[in-house]
Amino acid sequence: MSESEMVDLFGVFIPKLRNAIKALYKEELIKSYEAERTIKKRDNLYVTVYNMEVVLLLAFRLNSYQARAVRRELMERISRDYKPFEVILTATTGKGN
Repeated sequence: MSESEMVDLFGVFIPKLRNAIKALYKEELIKSYEAERTIKKRDNLYVTVYNMEVVLLLAFRLNSYQARAVRRELMERISRDYKPFEVILTATTGKGN
């Protein structure tokens, strides 16, 4: 996602978003070379895009109405698809048996 897409998603201003991204890098939660990529759109137009891990980390770092809505949706989807017994059975049987 680009900065402008994340600004719309989380309902924050660009400086707040950039500061939150810098904090992620400073706290070494993610490395910039893993998290972002610059894409050439047209002749002299380049856009920096961020991977999904950054979007997820920002959802839990930012405090806005939209960020809370994203967190709620994420937690709902995780809890809806969570199957603890399936995970335990997969871990105990292993591969090759």
